Amino acid sequence: MNRHHALPIGVALAFALGACGKVQEAATEKAAEKMIESSMSKDGTQAKVDLSQGSLKVSTTDASGKTTQMEMGNAKISEAELGLPFYPGSQPKEGSSMRIASGGNVALQLGLHSDDAPDKVAAFYRDKLKAMAEGKQLMDMSSGDGASISLIDDKTKSTLQVHVSKADKGSDIALVANREGAK
Repeated sequence: MNRHHALPIGVALAFALGACGKVQEAATEKAAEKMIESSMSKDGTQAKVDLSQGSLKVSTTDASGKTTQMEMGNAKISEAELGLPFYPGSQPKEGSSMRIASGGNVALQLGLHSDDAPDKVAAFYRDKLKAMAEGKQLMDMSSGDGASISLIDDKTKSTLQVHVSKADKGSDIALVANREGAK
């Protein structure tokens, strides 16, 4: 075989092998999804599982008809949905977001990273939560390496939490929101 034919054949072979790997990966995902769905159905729950796009998405309906939606890993969560602004200049931490919605109840979690020091990040969120605190319970616990600040609203049955911790460079931030819906 001359060199003019070897290069296109090599490229085609490499492409085919890469595609084969993607097909194998997709088949493995589908098998895992079916296994999880089957395991969950033993108590009468109907489940739909999606492991694609680097996250886990599960939708279930139990025997009584109650539905639950869960997305873990790369859930897209907005500031408006969370009820808190993202720290200026912060970046989402890969695989650190979660959304669970069940019967009107919603739980959200988002991880961010900032190059700023923990005390600066905590001060930002302390000011934001204090401004929202009228008629609510504000809890603020600080340590040398970070802070946990919570805002609890008994009237709306909701909670906002901010956890700031020292990272190798800057701060890691966990924003958590829980809201209880109508029953």
